[in-house]
Amino acid sequence: MANNSEKYIQGAILQGGGIPQGKTNVPTKYADRQGQHLAIRTQQFTEARAKYSSDFVEARVQGLLEDFYEYTTTFMRLSDVRSNSSATTQIDDFKTILFEDREIEYFPIGAKVETMGNVWLCANPSNISEAQATAIIRRCNASFNYYDYYGNIMTEPLVIDKVAMQGNDNVAPSDQVLLNGYFNAMCQLNEVTKRELDTDKIIILGSKAFKVTGFTDFIQEFTGDYDSSHILNFSLRIQEPTDNDDIENRIAGGKLRSFEADIIGESELNQNATIKLDAVFIKDKKVTTPTDEYPVTWLWESSDTDIAEVDAGGVVFGKGVGKVQITARMAQNTAISATVELVVKETNFKPYIAFTSVVPSAVEQYESITVTVAFFENAQQTDKIVSWSFSGANKKNYKATIEDNALTIYCIGADNTPLKVAAECEEQSVSFELILEGL
Repeated sequence: MANNSEKYIQGAILQGGGIPQGKTNVPTKYADRQGQHLAIRTQQFTEARAKYSSDFVEARVQGLLEDFYEYTTTFMRLSDVRSNSSATTQIDDFKTILFEDREIEYFPIGAKVETMGNVWLCANPSNISEAQATAIIRRCNASFNYYDYYGNIMTEPLVIDKVAMQGNDNVAPSDQVLLNGYFNAMCQLNEVTKRELDTDKIIILGSKAFKVTGFTDFIQEFTGDYDSSHILNFSLRIQEPTDNDDIENRIAGGKLRSFEADIIGESELNQNATIKLDAVFIKDKKVTTPTDEYPVTWLWESSDTDIAEVDAGGVVFGKGVGKVQITARMAQNTAISATVELVVKETNFKPYIAFTSVVPSAVEQYESITVTVAFFENAQQTDKIVSWSFSGANKKNYKATIEDNALTIYCIGADNTPLKVAAECEEQSVSFELILEGL
């Protein structure tokens, strides 16, 4: 053992003291720190033995990566913090953690830990003098709700200092309960709490409203480094909720907010035809415009695909006759949707004949013209053959050649009477007149 200890001590000396080499979790601010002689061995022992403890847990943890708020999964010991000074302190509200991974030597204040069914907040880290990252974390024992951009109900956890209401005014107890009672609270400083919490802001906890006072958002981990502020401390003073507060969803002023959808487009289409529907997101009574930061996409569905199908872009194809409901559901919040009823009508176009080429009005002597015609059913061209008939001009002044539904007329000589040409199929017909011109 002595030889092994000397080896580790000698290794630390050869490294020149300071932070052990190869570590990536330690901030540059700790460059002045001198590493313990047996730090490496302590770290290796923890990594090898921590998993055998009864309080060994898997956790999702912030503060270990370059992005402070990004989570990573790791393992840690999670042991009790016992205090003889307060008989009312709940043991499970305070824990000491020790990371299993020996590469983790630093755990910042304000970082969240998710494990054992709770969110915990790093309240008192021990980073400067310890061989491995250890800290006292506090269980978040309350939370407030808020709406995100898309109207999803989100939750931000809080640490309430004491479960009993406090008071700092010498007033009658009946007044103190409502007017002067307060709780001390703590939470993480992040984009949500920057937006939702500030002096005089209101949050809903349980069935009561609380006003934020004593707001402190400037406590830094490293002096002069404003980006190292990750903890919020404030007081919550109780007050009665207003008619605008959504007690059911625990959102202050929630009844003033609205998140809806609407579908714009035609309400009828023909069988075997398509129409385009567009969905819009209406936030607080105003139509929003999707952006790169806040895109809005829709999930389309049909109540009866035998009547109509709808694709991912809102294009509806009418398949069968009847009524169908088309629903657009916002992908970012599937609770927000809109539904319209479409009527798919039977296509009932009468059959007809139409020319499918330019029809000239005259042809010169020794020249020819060609026209084509087609028979249509349900607005679709068919292969049915038409019959041709001629009248008017003398037959010796023209020659007609027929190939299926194409007619070619060759002018032999001039005629004062126009040539009348008719095409017929299934009692439908179309005609034109052609002047035979001379030289």
